[in-house]
Amino acid sequence: MRQSDRQEVTVPNSYSPSVRRQVCVRLRRGDAVAELAAETGISPATLFRWKAQTLVDAGVRDGTPSVEADELAAARTRIAQLEAELALTRDACALFDEQQVVAPQGNVRSSKD
Repeated sequence: MRQSDRQEVTVPNSYSPSVRRQVCVRLRRGDAVAELAAETGISPATLFRWKAQTLVDAGVRDGTPSVEADELAAARTRIAQLEAELALTRDACALFDEQQVVAPQGNVRSSKD
């Protein structure tokens, strides 16, 4: 196959919630992953992941439900932000602790002059 004969396949970074919801309903009904992959263009690996999460959300399979996973992701993001702020604060404190008071140079006029 020549380079010019190839068609570029673009894969979206994410699918809309409505598309995912519709596909998950079909997966839950028992539609085949290969059939849905061919029909929608969504990779089979993505469909298997969605199917597994759908089964967890439905309580059929053990795991962390989507709602809890979203909350955990948000909490982890916030923790990372707070840890970064704490590191900056510690660095600033260390910088101020290292500073020495320097006496002024030259003649200093007193306020009584």
